[in-house]
Amino acid sequence: MFYDEYELLELFESEPEELYQEGAGFYMYKKVDKLGFQLLLYISQYEHKCDVSLSNDKYRWTIFDFELYHIESIRNENECLKIRGNSGKTKIDIQCKPNFSLTHIRLSD
Repeated sequence: MFYDEYELLELFESEPEELYQEGAGFYMYKKVDKLGFQLLLYISQYEHKCDVSLSNDKYRWTIFDFELYHIESIRNENECLKIRGNSGKTKIDIQCKPNFSLTHIRLSD
């Protein structure tokens, strides 16, 4: 799985939180927009897996929550989180500014 730590640092505007134990390859990135929506990205580096969710404390339910396998790349392009996997079959784009929006989604069969 390819991702550039500096690209994700720029997008999420903070260092990732390392989960479990050091060197395990599990990371959590978190970004909160001005309306209180919270985007979480969990990366399991060695399993080529990630989870991405959007929520807001004002709402009872999570707005969306995806568990994605066989991830090939996670990128930041112009304030847009782009997740690619399964040889191009999985594509998710989440625009992060001015507010979070799911701009493209194609999940593998």
